Amino acid sequence: LERAGYALFAISYDPQAGLREFAEKYGIAYPLLSDEGSAVIRELGILDEDLIAHHATFDIKTRDDQQGVAYPMTFILDGAGRVERKIVEANYRLRQGGRLLFEQLTGAQPDGAPDAIEVRGRTAHVTLRAWLDSPTYFAYQRIGLHLELTIDPGWHVYGPTTPSGYQALEITTTSEPAGARLGPIPWPRPTDFRVQGLDEDFTVYEGSLHLVIPVELIIARGSGDVHLDLAVRSQSCSATECLPPTSIRTSLVVPEAPAL
Repeated sequence: LERAGYALFAISYDPQAGLREFAEKYGIAYPLLSDEGSAVIRELGILDEDLIAHHATFDIKTRDDQQGVAYPMTFILDGAGRVERKIVEANYRLRQGGRLLFEQLTGAQPDGAPDAIEVRGRTAHVTLRAWLDSPTYFAYQRIGLHLELTIDPGWHVYGPTTPSGYQALEITTTSEPAGARLGPIPWPRPTDFRVQGLDEDFTVYEGSLHLVIPVELIIARGSGDVHLDLAVRSQSCSATECLPPTSIRTSLVVPEAPAL
């Protein structure tokens, strides 16, 4: 992040002594700023006023000393200190993985990335390569799933929306233990397409496309390896032929990171 021009810091309502102890315990080298009394948190309008209800979602009883917590958010500032972007989390447990955040900020993978967990598959005229941006996971972490689809020359697949009776490109996942889910899929813009003699409007993909999809691991600590099962369903067509829908099914095994 520093080499890419970003300075990283965190703000919480904790007192300085508690933050110092926390940083020493977990080897945190970037600044942790103390907003004791939550003055800045209130000024930004991000005080979690429904903390008791949010804790109850996880069967946690809120202590008096926990009042003052902010909604979990990431602010991206420009050089003048203006907020360019905000990433708002649904709850205090789910967190953006460092590599996924780096990719979203810069459009590139960080230097020195570990060996990817990678799988491949193929069906009629479509080849899949899939990998994760992290070799391990933490409970309640969001990591990046890379999907690279290569479509044979002279063929196309339908886009993510298509008329009834045709198979749109579809990506789904299940996991064991249960709890992994795909975030919003950042579909690239497909190409408009018409079939001579038909009234429907189609959109298609040709050549290759690369997607980076957030995977939210809503999985408890100590769950061990996660088996992430992927299904990519599509329908391959050429100028003269349209094949029945097919699926590429594969699985990624993600080890749980050691406890800190």
